[in-house]
Amino acid sequence: MVAIGLMNPSTKKKKLKTGQRKDFPPIKLDLATGDKPKRKRGSARVYEELREDILWIRIDPGSVLDEVALAARFDMSRTPIREALVMLASEDLVSFLPNRTSIVAPHMLDNMSEYLDSHLLLARAVARHAAIRRTGENLTRITAAAEAYEEALPSNDVYRIYGADLALHREISQSCHSYFTRKFHDLSIDCGRRAYVLHYYPAFGQNEAKVSLDEHRELVSAIEDRDADRADAAMAQHVRTELEVIKNSLDPAVGYEMDISAPARGGGGKGR
Repeated sequence: MVAIGLMNPSTKKKKLKTGQRKDFPPIKLDLATGDKPKRKRGSARVYEELREDILWIRIDPGSVLDEVALAARFDMSRTPIREALVMLASEDLVSFLPNRTSIVAPHMLDNMSEYLDSHLLLARAVARHAAIRRTGENLTRITAAAEAYEEALPSNDVYRIYGADLALHREISQSCHSYFTRKFHDLSIDCGRRAYVLHYYPAFGQNEAKVSLDEHRELVSAIEDRDADRADAAMAQHVRTELEVIKNSLDPAVGYEMDISAPARGGGGKGR
């Protein structure tokens, strides 16, 4: 049985100076080769690192992004910093205020229903494609990613567990061998990362870990057997389970039970 406690990535937050970021997980390795990803330069490097900082909530939504502080952090001029911020703004991850100040875009739930509907459709399409088109190498990488997820569960480290989960779903996406399906599926994953960090993993306990592990095993098994219908159903159930946890996490914790009625007025006391 998986041993995992409740996790809350937002506990013990430290107030950061502008341009700083929170501690974050080590650079992820390629699960098949063990290689570190190649490091990019200039605005591409700034864009990539800031994008990960924002999606992992290492920099809080609404935080000011000081170009001078960021230039010092990355040891480069403000021009590539500005270029990176513009690229992030095109993905709605950064907002520019009228006074030219840039901030991390607030996390909004106004279009959450549309997002979840689109993500579910894309995830199911990826599962079907992967079951039909995966190669032997793809299956090896998927299996390795599934094992890495299982090994991460007892750690109680939300970033390690979620990172392993993302790696598994990206390997499945890669296995579908459809450029557009993979591209938009992976984009949908990134669009929901802040929601998962804020609303899914704080409620991720022993039961959720066991269910997620069982669903991953069924999904991988269906892909291994090249059973597209079973893979589709497994992915649909997996996403539905995650969405139920997110919805439950938004329920009021004490509001329903708290008695806020006015105390009964006394019927007169001494001296009256």
